[in-house]
Amino acid sequence: MLTYRNDVFIAVLAFYICTAVFSAIRLIQHGLKKTASERLLLVFSIGRILCAGFQLATIDYPTNTSIWAGYVTTFSICVSLLLSASLVLLRRLAQRAGTDFPQIRGRDSMRFCQLLITIGLILGIVGGIRADNSWGSTGSYQPDSIQKASIGIFIASWALVVFMTIHTLGKAHGASSYTQKIAVGVFAISLPLLAVRIAYSAVSIFAHPASFSSINGSVTIMLCMALIEEAIVVLMYEVLGFVTLEMECREPSVSSEFDQLSTAETGVYVKK
Repeated sequence: MLTYRNDVFIAVLAFYICTAVFSAIRLIQHGLKKTASERLLLVFSIGRILCAGFQLATIDYPTNTSIWAGYVTTFSICVSLLLSASLVLLRRLAQRAGTDFPQIRGRDSMRFCQLLITIGLILGIVGGIRADNSWGSTGSYQPDSIQKASIGIFIASWALVVFMTIHTLGKAHGASSYTQKIAVGVFAISLPLLAVRIAYSAVSIFAHPASFSSINGSVTIMLCMALIEEAIVVLMYEVLGFVTLEMECREPSVSSEFDQLSTAETGVYVKK
């Protein structure tokens, strides 16, 4: 039997199938070396497809805690991929403008922030597994301390992304005015939306009021504070990634140092 929650996740499933197909097409068109942000958005779309799949699987298996744990884990950790995509797009803009990315104690702040995001992602997965084990023994879902640490890291990572955005866009005067205007608009909207999305998880994990539960809380609150925000950010990042890549194709003399970086720096692959 379909419910309001299941109807919402059917829409989520359909939306992210479309964004996954679009990102895959971009990967085929431009190759893996030039599409770091598109790779991340593709992985995010797959994560949301899995999340929706877990939720819809509970229709037939409502008491299967492993399915619920898979849903909760994919729901919370995928925001890390949007933070990583923000870094990728910022780096691409900085390189096009010929400006430096901000440094932290003489080190590349992108590497530091990506490391934080990766740690948060790993902790979120481990915390989800531990919560599942606890759920099976106690009969109720209780956020794990590791999951709380994961959300705390995502909050710190978001703050660092905001700092790097202000620094990069403030110095990116050499970028195409058209590209820069789009970038300013995208980040001015997307970063507050990401803040709302992370705040939803923070309230759910730390305060865990019933209405903010991602399992049986208010679907309207989840829709308005998490799912809609994510969808808008993905669409905006797809547009910004499309614009920057098309500009590079039209201006082959402009090289992007970021596109030559090892894939390990994007947080998607681990080898150079």
